[in-house]
Amino acid sequence: MIGGGTVGSGVFHALELNAKLLASRIGVKIKLRKVAVKAFDEPRPYPIPASSMTMDWQAVVNDPTVDVVIELVGGTGIARTIILAALKLGKPVITANKALLSAHGEELFAAAKEYRTNLYYEASVCGGIPIIKSLREGLVGNRITHLYGIVNGTCNYILTRMKLEGADFAKVLTEAQAQGYAEAEPSLDIDGHDAQHKLGILASLAHGFWVNPKDIYVEGIRHITPLDIRFAGQLGYTIKLLGIIKSRNSSLKTES
Repeated sequence: MIGGGTVGSGVFHALELNAKLLASRIGVKIKLRKVAVKAFDEPRPYPIPASSMTMDWQAVVNDPTVDVVIELVGGTGIARTIILAALKLGKPVITANKALLSAHGEELFAAAKEYRTNLYYEASVCGGIPIIKSLREGLVGNRITHLYGIVNGTCNYILTRMKLEGADFAKVLTEAQAQGYAEAEPSLDIDGHDAQHKLGILASLAHGFWVNPKDIYVEGIRHITPLDIRFAGQLGYTIKLLGIIKSRNSSLKTES
């Protein structure tokens, strides 16, 4: 596993906590051989034994005893390098990196095909549904004309509290950050970019061609006020940040 911070340590904890259950369900015992981290003493919500950590991601990816690589470093820089390196070795990769897939998905999936391996990314978009598996398998014989959905939990939490409590955006955001529902630097969520990344992935799956994230219209919730919430309520509406994908005429172009 590459990445041992908030997400990485959480995955480590979940794999240990549910080891017997997973083994009974999939018929294989998962052994996490090594976790590559930025620093041994970086803050993480769940402990990782020192014996399991290394600061050399290449040693993890290139280890012949490692069968599957999990990428959890985030971003579109080193994460891309790591995934490509693993795919070139024919190793399956699991990632939740929606920003990377949105920006470089076409290249990464082409590499997986070239080296006859797989790139798994269910957790990148609404992993609890799971929407990607539904689009790739359950709905593969359908022509998708519209997709509407709430795809960002942080914005949904903020807007819900603003409606229920009449609270100010800045106040709710600060409290959401304190409780871990929002990042310390929240712009990716509240300005709509997280939803943009997810929409690009879903649109590509729905329509069979890769969608450039730069072509997706984006608007966040940063400027929503209690007055907006109140007026919407008087008109019978609720304000939500929606991801919207629509086919336009027969050209199957997308917009958000």
